[in-house]
Amino acid sequence: MQHDTFYKHHNLSVEKYLHSLSAEKVSISYISSPNANFLQRVRTKSSLKKTVTVFRFLDQYKIEPTTNKTYGALLKHLKFIRTFASGILIPKSYIWPVDSELYLHQHTSLVSDAHKHGLKVFVSDIVNDVPFSYNFSYDPMAEVLSFIDNGNFSVDGVLSDFPVTPSAAISKFCIFSIH
Repeated sequence: MQHDTFYKHHNLSVEKYLHSLSAEKVSISYISSPNANFLQRVRTKSSLKKTVTVFRFLDQYKIEPTTNKTYGALLKHLKFIRTFASGILIPKSYIWPVDSELYLHQHTSLVSDAHKHGLKVFVSDIVNDVPFSYNFSYDPMAEVLSFIDNGNFSVDGVLSDFPVTPSAAISKFCIFSIH
């Protein structure tokens, strides 16, 4: 909600801006937001009905301001999320939790559950330069592959500040899966 407050304080509206772009025949392919109400409003506008909306999950204990539920609690309401979003963008720890010593736990069923509700799943927080699970032996490509080639599920996309790493991992996966 901090962003909404900023825009309102400066007498600006993201929604009006998006609608002005679509009126100018600018194609808007994706809109992502951690604000459920914003995505609901955007989805109802005729000029943006074809735009893919992605609900971004923040930290599990943060409160989503329009539902007054934590993002972690909203995971139990994927059917509701599907009413205003085509996909979800979630931190990697929602799928592969780690303990305080950075060892992986069993993966959650989140990807499979979301897919059952028709939601695409995009994973975020894929990085190369900060500590991540020891299970990957400090290999960021191995971490990426755990989200796309683990025998149980595959995410629909990866968001990273280091796009070369997921790109290389996906290329490696494709080469090995063809042979």
